Amino acid sequence: MTPPHIHDSVAREPDADVIIIGAGISGSAAAKALHDQGKSVLIVEGNDRIGGRTWTEPEGAPGGPIDNGGMFIGDTHKHLIELGTSLGLEMTPSGKPGDDLYVVQGEVLRAPNEQLDPSLPFVPEYLASLEALDELADSVGWEHPWDSAHAAELDSKTVATWIAETFEHEEVRRLHTVLVNTFLGADPYDVSLLYWAYYVSECEGTKCLMGTRDGAQWAWWFGGAAQVSWRIADAIGREKVLLEWPVDRVEQDDSGVTVFSGQRGLRARHVVIAMSPLASNQIRFTPALPTSRAQLQARSPMGRYYKVQARYPSAFWVEQGSSGALLDTDDVGVFLLDGTKPTDTLATLIGFIGGSNYDRWTARTEQERKSAFLDLLVKSFGPQAAEPSYFHETDWTEQEWAKGGPVTYMPPGVMSHFGAALRDPIGRIHFAGTEASLQWSGYMEGGVRAGQNAAAAIVQTLDATTRKEALL
Repeated sequence: MTPPHIHDSVAREPDADVIIIGAGISGSAAAKALHDQGKSVLIVEGNDRIGGRTWTEPEGAPGGPIDNGGMFIGDTHKHLIELGTSLGLEMTPSGKPGDDLYVVQGEVLRAPNEQLDPSLPFVPEYLASLEALDELADSVGWEHPWDSAHAAELDSKTVATWIAETFEHEEVRRLHTVLVNTFLGADPYDVSLLYWAYYVSECEGTKCLMGTRDGAQWAWWFGGAAQVSWRIADAIGREKVLLEWPVDRVEQDDSGVTVFSGQRGLRARHVVIAMSPLASNQIRFTPALPTSRAQLQARSPMGRYYKVQARYPSAFWVEQGSSGALLDTDDVGVFLLDGTKPTDTLATLIGFIGGSNYDRWTARTEQERKSAFLDLLVKSFGPQAAEPSYFHETDWTEQEWAKGGPVTYMPPGVMSHFGAALRDPIGRIHFAGTEASLQWSGYMEGGVRAGQNAAAAIVQTLDATTRKEALL
């Protein structure tokens, strides 16, 4: 159904109280919060699907629904958990029993109880390095990292410089490189040390960020992550979600905001842009954005990322005493997890390849990538890994309206100068998307928090305006 107020020429009367640009989990969370407060909303989305960086295919993949994008629920992700369960969704724990694996300089190392053998030469320094990173993160914090005592100094160097200056063992340097590649989709040479310290802080430290049985990778939704956005669309009315409606212009004046997609226009009292800074940079704004926001959008890339999934008739790695969790510092550079849900009919291994590892990966042919990935699995888990029932890879740089994944990162010189613009509204334009969250940027939790925060600010403004008008 087409809403009655879509038109080629812009009317002065608003089509909704709020227009939300982006039908991902953040825009959807904002829409539900506004709808629940009695505000009228429309969501416009450039894609032909709902979900944004959460992208679930409920059918078509043998073995059960498959998440091509964001999927993890952390054990402290209370906003996401409350929202999802209120929509009738159920969670299942993600962690599996058994030893984790590390592939370091050609050797497969077992880590019972998530702990590497402390007698290995590099392990004491590796454990100390994580403590050092946590101390650095604590010194920066997550509320206003650009105001921290050493913000300018930290923002003047890359993570790669810090790694080279701080750690002796090559194995430790490799492990930190893979961590940055995995969680940001960027290479340490790309990323400001200030930004990485902030990111670790806002994700509650290295133990929480890296956790595969608790922490950030604690659980999943049965049926897939995009269901959160789907069910919100059903709750507010699917006719209020306009797909294949990419916004190219936003014009703000004293009484409202108009958004355009080519010759189509919609008007609202407020707008929420629930997109990454880089994706937002595709939009032309009138009047022009303040310099700080414009610079932030132009200079904050998205990570480059592959998500690779292989499915098998059984979880043979668990039968071998392995959890399926693996961190490879060698040829593939993958962070691997067992992605099997109890309702799946096939067992799944999910790999995340980002940053400089992505660069090497994408230079190979499709068949070369598949062979290299399966070779690593055979090396780690045995010959049963050689013949999956299903193999799929998602290149997030090919997603036109995401511009990459999993999250924004900042090169040196950006956060200390322009970081505050991540969250600040500009008149009637408010920013959501996971990057705008105070905590858990890069995760669904961050998206939900940012969307709900933007909605709360708008509700407060609209209600104050209503009270003022009632007094006149």
